Amino acid sequence: MKGILGIITLCMIILLSGEAYADEPIKITLANKLHETQFDGKWTFNAEWKGTSEVKMYDGDGGLVLRIAHMDGFFYILIDYLTDTTYHHIADMAIVCFDGFDTSTMADESDWCYTVSRESGNGHTLRGGSPLYQTSHFNLVKNHPDFVAHGGTSGKNDRYVLTPHAAYEFRIPIEQIGFQDEYGFFIQVSDGNDVKTYPKEFSGKFPQKIPSPAKWGKLISPDHSISDWLKSISSK
Repeated sequence: MKGILGIITLCMIILLSGEAYADEPIKITLANKLHETQFDGKWTFNAEWKGTSEVKMYDGDGGLVLRIAHMDGFFYILIDYLTDTTYHHIADMAIVCFDGFDTSTMADESDWCYTVSRESGNGHTLRGGSPLYQTSHFNLVKNHPDFVAHGGTSGKNDRYVLTPHAAYEFRIPIEQIGFQDEYGFFIQVSDGNDVKTYPKEFSGKFPQKIPSPAKWGKLISPDHSISDWLKSISSK
């Protein structure tokens, strides 16, 4: 219980205080074998994230790799923090945020963030719409029953670096955010000392605030496969 409370408290503190390269819009692809993914916070087998979009960030300066795709109504995300080789309890964590509709300067109910700490399989969900400035207008809400998140240590089977390092895996139900082909998108990863983000401009020393959704980057589905998936389900 104390561990969970610590994670929740830290989330609120942070709120207060294909191949692409950041900070280009990130293109998401449709994959067909992600049901084989094991959510254990590491690259479990070499081909585990094959077929996902690859986004290399911070090459030569704290390497960070994002693997992302969608399948069967879920976002699948791996954040591989290649240079975080030390463990800081609770402070090592990742946050992934989506803006589902019209971008606003203040987080509203269309803004969703998902977070998990390293060495934890208990993720948390934050939703915009709070009147409180002190929490950057986010509330801690109940997780969707199909949401999965796990932070861990990758190494042995990792596609990039064999030295043990932080990694974070998410399965996020798209229905909670909304099926569309463009989202506001933000990532924040902490190693207990530094914070790295997409877009890069919000990186800095730990902790850092989550910026206004109006300043987030973009996640796009060029082939419209996200909205097409919803249409295919609706027509059945």
